[in-house]
Amino acid sequence: MLGETYSGRHGLSRRLIGLDPTNSNAQERGLVIHAADYVSDELAKSTGKIGRSEGCLAVSPADLKLVLDQLGPRCLIYADRI
Repeated sequence: MLGETYSGRHGLSRRLIGLDPTNSNAQERGLVIHAADYVSDELAKSTGKIGRSEGCLAVSPADLKLVLDQLGPRCLIYADRI
């Protein structure tokens, strides 16, 4: 679930609140949605992949406002690893 929006180390960000009973520590770990230069169409096209965060949901700086605007208050996000 999404928490509040704030401005921090990565600029505009939104906190994540874990709800899964076996992995509910997203807030304690400081996981957030934030912009990152290592997430871009150009990088994905040239290397076949994008960079990785330490568990945060990182998005292209160009897309951050759109993503945060689309994810309203108390929105639920399902994230899993492949």
